[in-house]
Amino acid sequence: MITPDIWFTLYSLANKGAIHNKAVLTTSELGELMNVSQQTASRRIALCVEEGYLLRIHTADGMLLQITSSGRDELLRVFSNLEAAFTPIPDDIIIEGRLVTGLGEGAYYVDVYASKLREALGFKPHLGTLNVKVIDDDSRRAIGRMKNTPPLVVSGFRHKGRTFGDVICYRVKVNNEIEAAVVMAQRTHHSEDILEVVAPVDIRKTLNMEDNSKVTLTVIPLHMVT
Repeated sequence: MITPDIWFTLYSLANKGAIHNKAVLTTSELGELMNVSQQTASRRIALCVEEGYLLRIHTADGMLLQITSSGRDELLRVFSNLEAAFTPIPDDIIIEGRLVTGLGEGAYYVDVYASKLREALGFKPHLGTLNVKVIDDDSRRAIGRMKNTPPLVVSGFRHKGRTFGDVICYRVKVNNEIEAAVVMAQRTHHSEDILEVVAPVDIRKTLNMEDNSKVTLTVIPLHMVT
């Protein structure tokens, strides 16, 4: 996780438009913006550049500064954490469904996204997903409520010439026993009634479940994740 000095520097630059465009600033102006000395502002800029969070071009009028995709991801992580902290604790969101066999693609995609999922979720995902088919209206409404809670976002990337899109994650507990996450890819072949779940263990084996076994997913708001 980045230090407060770095994210506040990025935040200050974002307020000057440096996410979408290059901002022109001197270290003196940046120091005034952050209420620090010119020397401190210069050190923070250099550190952001060194860590890959900021692009810097020196000009006669000052510096052209633009936040990189890595810097943007760090700001989004701070934003998500703050949003989660400000969200009031809702009533429990419980989704019920039945276990079904997937299309066999889960292991491949979990493997490709493994490092990013581990960073976002805090655990190394078991290869493969648990596929849960929602079969009642109450659970469909619960999914809508889940989607209104702050998610964890795994940013898309390119791998071996292919583009992989963002993945939206919601922390859940499976049958009140296993910490896991519902993962929703931008591109999926599943219907909206099928939820894909990743966990650090093989859920089927751990809970001795078979196709058509009842599955309960209890959503865990981000500010309640330990």
